[in-house]
Amino acid sequence: MSLNKEKITAVILFFTLMISPIAVPFINSNQVQAAGLIPLDGLAEAEELLYGAAVENKSILERVAALEKSIYQSKQSGSIVQRSERLINDLFKTTDKSPSLLFMYNTVEWAVSGQLKGGNLLDRIASLEKAVSGEINEGSLAARIKEIHQLTISGKNIPVKAVQSQQNKLIRIELMEAINSNTTNKGQKVPYRVVEDIEFSDILVIPAGTRGELQVTEIEEAGKMGQDGSIKIGFPKLTTIDGTPLEVAIEQEAQKENESQKLAIGASVLGTALLGLPGVVVGYFVEGEEEKIPAGSELYIQVTEEKEIKGLAVDVE
Repeated sequence: MSLNKEKITAVILFFTLMISPIAVPFINSNQVQAAGLIPLDGLAEAEELLYGAAVENKSILERVAALEKSIYQSKQSGSIVQRSERLINDLFKTTDKSPSLLFMYNTVEWAVSGQLKGGNLLDRIASLEKAVSGEINEGSLAARIKEIHQLTISGKNIPVKAVQSQQNKLIRIELMEAINSNTTNKGQKVPYRVVEDIEFSDILVIPAGTRGELQVTEIEEAGKMGQDGSIKIGFPKLTTIDGTPLEVAIEQEAQKENESQKLAIGASVLGTALLGLPGVVVGYFVEGEEEKIPAGSELYIQVTEEKEIKGLAVDVE
């Protein structure tokens, strides 16, 4: 009897050891996959594009339904995952034959105004509709974008082309808000606009007026004992005409251009660039005084990565 118990125990132990390494990873793998099925980052990007900020106080289902109402004016079929992927693709995914809604709208706005305007997409299209036809249209965002495209540039051949970004390409930007070492806070984001159209191999990828943000990564107030005020800034990614995020920074090429042109911000902020930390710049300032960088100050940043982007072949007839 004792021998049978030992045999049974051994068999149970054997199968436990054999099954456990397989079962546990299998469960964990499913958990990991399930956690990443719903594209929450994509939903947040869609909300930021349409409304100006991500919606964090509502359920996922409510967020998807609100986006569908804005884009299509009706609830779409399928699961939350399918519905989320559909609206994200419609907004952002551009192919050579099928531009996204964002790409189509940016093309129209640039063609009509010569630059992109600031603000969320719903406000931007209302402003453009008012300028073009004198009234704000009703209906879904998708229908409104297609209608204003038809009304303005549908007969113009402006093909979508894939192009490789060029590392170290310079981009001139203008600060839209002031930075002050005594009043600006660490982590604060400061908006800027791109001053001129940026092309890669004759393909327009960053229209003039494109908005971006720099971020204050460290700041010190001017002290009473002669301590100088200082500011460190970093540059999050800049979005191209097709919605692709592109890495930018102030590195050697941009620093040289800023110093050579003696731009307002270049003379103070660009005393030293920490090339080991892309986009982070240290300012050396007048001893004991606060540093002020006024709105309207211009400087150069540069592209720091190579990747494929969809752009406009504007010179093709």
